[in-house]
Amino acid sequence: MKTRFKFTQLLGLILPAVFMMSCSSDNDNPGDDTPVEPANYSVLANIDRTYYLAQTDDLTQGNLSFLNNGTQLDSDISAKVLKQGDFLYSLSYGTGILTQLRTQEDGTYATVKELDAGLAVGSTTPRYKIANETTLMLYNVTTEEVKNNADEIVDYICTLRFAAVNLPDLTISNLTEFVIPQSENAKLGGSSIGFHPMRVDSPVISGNKIYFGLMHLDIQSSPIPPFRTPKQTGLETLVFDYPSFTNGQIVESNTAAGHTGGYRAPSMHVDERGDVYQSNWFTTGSKFDLSAGDKTVIKKLTNGSYDETYEFNISEALGLDSNVGTVGWFYVGNGVGFMPIHFENEGNIVREDSWKVARINVYNKTAELLDVPFSRLFSYQNGVIEGNKFFMAISPQNQDAFIYEFNTENTSVKKGLALDGGNLLIEGIY
Repeated sequence: MKTRFKFTQLLGLILPAVFMMSCSSDNDNPGDDTPVEPANYSVLANIDRTYYLAQTDDLTQGNLSFLNNGTQLDSDISAKVLKQGDFLYSLSYGTGILTQLRTQEDGTYATVKELDAGLAVGSTTPRYKIANETTLMLYNVTTEEVKNNADEIVDYICTLRFAAVNLPDLTISNLTEFVIPQSENAKLGGSSIGFHPMRVDSPVISGNKIYFGLMHLDIQSSPIPPFRTPKQTGLETLVFDYPSFTNGQIVESNTAAGHTGGYRAPSMHVDERGDVYQSNWFTTGSKFDLSAGDKTVIKKLTNGSYDETYEFNISEALGLDSNVGTVGWFYVGNGVGFMPIHFENEGNIVREDSWKVARINVYNKTAELLDVPFSRLFSYQNGVIEGNKFFMAISPQNQDAFIYEFNTENTSVKKGLALDGGNLLIEGIY
């Protein structure tokens, strides 16, 4: 493996792409001395592949409509939204522009800064996540074919390029390139030339380590993400020293299989003890691949390695005879989380209402399905924690959508804020 650090050269290219836009908002009633505060929450809706943000003060009651309401986000393919502190961050997947937004008292969103994330990591379709309260990570993996004298592909070189972005000032403090090594484990499983680490995601920082989940692909078998043939022979995580971003290595577990990077929902979370809890996922075509004995689990990593004494089998904990799938989960504290759960016999993982939500506890390894309707949660991005409540949107097709209030201490569920139904898909609340 090798690491190439090009901070000095690349920083000179990146900085011109960051600019501050001055924002001001005039009070509609200048004679009124009472300030008008922006709404507390934002809701992200996907309406016929166009993305909108709208604001609300209350997640527990009332109505919120996107009809003639909300701010359309700039996005070519899709929009991914994160929140940290007073700001929202929107990444346009297709243009590579990362925008820092601030809510305004009139219900709109002001652009504070923008960063050309594509320039930073060499792609207009990068990915990003907030790794801790002050660090946002941008990243992209490129592939290079290795051919023999007969012009046959015999291997691939997969290079991770990532940038550490300081929050909230949105400045880059580190740029790194790293050739991801091909593990012996990944060469197994019947693929043509080995399963390669084609994507990283869901980075988290714990102590002096940063962890990236990996998605693997037999490149010659399926070119369309995210429906990729998974590596069936184990789990892998890429670990670097932090904050130096050096000594990159892949750590492995052979007790389960699949991808470890999640999709829109994060796959990894750091608990109050500093341990990392990670979910896996796997697909073949439009289904989760359950044919090879794969299982949906949560694994634990400590001090840069898998703890092989720990495994949490989600299907067994739910008391189900058949396996279920997930693409990530949300941690709320004290070992408790909420996990979108896909049931294969309920339909396609993306286009059909085949998902429910489970309350899980990674400490006592329990999982309980919650009383919510089936919906589409493959691309669901975010929920809100308020005390012992977790708020998440459920938006079935051709039905009314609602914000649901989940109790973090039991399986209590309450229906809250009503949303538009029909062609609307709620992707997250912030």
